[in-house]
Amino acid sequence: MFALTLAAVLAASPAPVESWSKKACPPPKQTPDSNVEMKFLEQKRAECLRKAMNKALDKVIVPLKKSNPSAFKDWMSLQADYNRWMADACAAVEESNWVDLSTGERSMGTGYGFTESGCLQQQFAWRGFYADAWTRKDWNAIQQALQGFAEPARKGRESLQSYRSKTKEAAARAPAHVQESELPMRQLTQEDWKSYNERLDRAAAGPEALARRQCALVPSPTPDCAQRFADSLSAQMDFTDALSSAGSGE
Repeated sequence: MFALTLAAVLAASPAPVESWSKKACPPPKQTPDSNVEMKFLEQKRAECLRKAMNKALDKVIVPLKKSNPSAFKDWMSLQADYNRWMADACAAVEESNWVDLSTGERSMGTGYGFTESGCLQQQFAWRGFYADAWTRKDWNAIQQALQGFAEPARKGRESLQSYRSKTKEAAARAPAHVQESELPMRQLTQEDWKSYNERLDRAAAGPEALARRQCALVPSPTPDCAQRFADSLSAQMDFTDALSSAGSGE
C-alpha cells in the first residue's frame, strides 16, 4: 500500500521537476526488506532534496543581500512561510492515512511518516527546481513545469475541499473527552479535531497567499502567474486515497 501511495505522490511531478530531482538526489536502488527500511530510505532522500533545495535557493537569495536588500528580505520571509506551509500540508496528508472519518478513530503503524516523506520530496523538488531555473533565468522551463500542475491542481483542490467537509462532520460527532488508552488506536476528541482542521485550513489557504508573494518577486510576471503558482502547490495535496478509504468504511 505504502509503495503505491508514494508512487502516486511522486508521479504528479512534471517531467522537468522529476528530472531535476533524480539528478540532484537519485532514488534508492535497493529493494527494502520492510516498511521500516523503506521509510528510512525515503526519509533519507527527502533530506537530500531539502539540502538540494536550500542550495539552489541560496544561489537566488544570497546575492540579493548586497544588490537588493529589500528583495533579500522578501525572499527570506517568503521562504520561511513556505517551509512552514510545506510542513503543515505534508503532515496533514500523512494524518489522513491514519484517521478513520467514519468512526472518528486514529490508528498508528510502522508505515507512519511514509506519505509525509514522499510529499516533502515532491515539495522540495519543485522548490529546488524553481530556484535553479530562476538562477539560470530559464523562464520557459518554469512555465513548462507550471503547465504540468494544472490538472493535478484541480484534483487536489476538489479532494481537499471534500475531505475538509468530512472532517468537520466527524468533528461535530466527536466526544469532548475520551478515556486514556495504551492501544495504538484511540477516539479523537473535539479538541483533537479542532487542531487537525486548523492544520487543514492552513494547508488550504497557503497556496494562494504564497503565490501572490512569489509572483511579486518575478521580474516580468504573466497575468496568470499567481494562479499557476498556486496550482503548483495545490497539486501536491491529494486526499483522494483518504476519501476512498472513508467511503469504503461507511
